[in-house]
Order: sequence, then structure tokens, then C-alpha cells
Amino acid sequence: MNQKISACIITLNEEDNIRTCLISLDFADEIILLDSGSTDNTLKIAEEFPKVKVFFRKFDNYINQKNFCIEQASYDWILSLDADEEVSEKLKLEIQNLNFSETVDGFFIPRLTFYLGKWIYHSGWYPNYQLRFFKKTKGKFSGILVHETVQISGQVFNLKNPLHHYSYKNISDHLKFIDRYSDLCADEKFKKGKKSGVFLAIVKSAWKFFFMYFVKFGFLDGKVGLIISILGSYYNFLKYIKIYELGLNQKVKKVIHKTTVEILNSK
Repeated sequence: MNQKISACIITLNEEDNIRTCLISLDFADEIILLDSGSTDNTLKIAEEFPKVKVFFRKFDNYINQKNFCIEQASYDWILSLDADEEVSEKLKLEIQNLNFSETVDGFFIPRLTFYLGKWIYHSGWYPNYQLRFFKKTKGKFSGILVHETVQISGQVFNLKNPLHHYSYKNISDHLKFIDRYSDLCADEKFKKGKKSGVFLAIVKSAWKFFFMYFVKFGFLDGKVGLIISILGSYYNFLKYIKIYELGLNQKVKKVIHKTTVEILNSK
């Protein structure tokens, strides 16, 4: 490939992941690391890599953070990674050997996750294509609160080799993620007018397990596939039951407001 590449990463206390990520980016022409206030050894580790350029920005949301990171890049081609991701050797060679016309504006990359000691090839977790390699002038991140994605104006293709993803340290870390993201997702859906109830939460939960374990062949991932499907089901239950909770809270606020107005008017 005759194009120069800027690798872009956002960080906050990523000392457990960042070295692996940066080592895998040895082929990039520069690495833009945007930190939002790490208090661990993230930045100290980054200093070990001459290509890394460190910037600071107070975190508000993932979309703004990642777009700001891209804006600091010197080169036209962006490879956007999370700190818990790693460019596999095969993906590195594929990128280096790319030969394409000026009409190509981006590439989807399959993402392969390592979880509980094994690579997960089913359960809906793979190939999990992510648009992460694109022209700076053509793409940017968009979305609302969760699942930020790159929107691109132009022609895109798929790469064959995977980006490695080291998603969760353990089940406890996975559960913390589920709780945090179910909050964000419920809030996003509720603001869009989504309603829910206990029965709907149960149905959505059951369907998610069936989909991951049977439709997406989670059973082929063995015991880990069963765990993933159960936790996926739990995530769906939390998401919809939290929408229900937000609706209840809204009703309570309306009742309190109405009662307060009635008391004030009676005086």
C-alpha cells in the first residue's frame, strides 16, 4: 500500500491493553492517542513508542472523542482502534499489500474476540464487521449514546483477516459492561419514545438467548458459548426492564408535579 496511515486510539486507564495494541501498530506512520485523564500507567507505556502523539480531551461521549482524535491525524488514511484491540499479523500484511484505485474510501474489518480463554467464532460475535479503515475526508463517527459507528460517503469493501478484540478481563468485568451499556441503551431508546414492560423484557431476553445459542450457533463455542448466550440474554432483559423503570419514574414525577400544583392552587 502506498498510502500513509494514521492509527487513532482513545484511552482512559488502559494500562492492561495499550502495549499490545501499540505493538501491533508498528506499520502505521503515526499513532494518535487521545487520553481523557488516565491515572494509571497508560501514558507512561505510550512514551515507549516513538510514533505515538499524545493529546488530551475531557471525555463527553465516544462519538465526539473519536472524531476529535481523527481530526488530529496528519494522514488521509485512518485506522481507528479501541485500546483493547490488536491488529493481527495477517491483517497487517493484508493492509500493507492493498492495491486499490482512488474510488475506494474505506474497508470493513472482521473482529474476532478472545473471551474466557478462547477465540469466539459463533454466538453472533464473529465476524462482527467494523468500518475502521477509511479516508479521513470521507468518514466520521456518528450515533447517539451507544454503538458508535463510522458513516462514510463513498465505496467500501471488506478485508478478510481479523482485528483481535480482548473484550473483557473476566465475567465480573463483562457484567459491569452489561450494566453500564444497558443504562445507556435504555436511556437512548426511552428518549426516542420506546416503551417496555416486564413481559416484553422477558420475551426479549428469551429471544436473545435463542438467537445467540441456536441461530448463531453459540453451542459450537462450547461452554463459553452458553455463557455468552446467557449473558446476552441478561443484557437484553436489563435493557428493556430499565426502559420500563424509566417509564415508571416519569409517571411518578408527573403525579408528584400534579399533586404539588393542586396543593399550591388550593392555598
